[in-house]
Amino acid sequence: MKLIEHDQCVYWFRQLGNEDVIRDIMRVHPNSIKLLNSFPTMLICDTTYKTNKYRLPLLEIIGITSTIMTFAIAFAYLSYERMDKFE
Repeated sequence: MKLIEHDQCVYWFRQLGNEDVIRDIMRVHPNSIKLLNSFPTMLICDTTYKTNKYRLPLLEIIGITSTIMTFAIAFAYLSYERMDKFE
């Protein structure tokens, strides 16, 4: 969380009850928001299944510019995969 705040990223998270355990966390860099506002037409959401060191699904959201270049918009670690997590 300290590193995310240091980079001035926009972030969102869900905790496990009232404990200090984070279940899901999503991070968006400010430059990604600017690019998304310029090129909001096409987004791609892709999930990598538990191949990272945390053994959690990683959701990556990618945007595409008018010149067919891609840029990362957001990354999210999810506690598990279900439709309500993606919404």
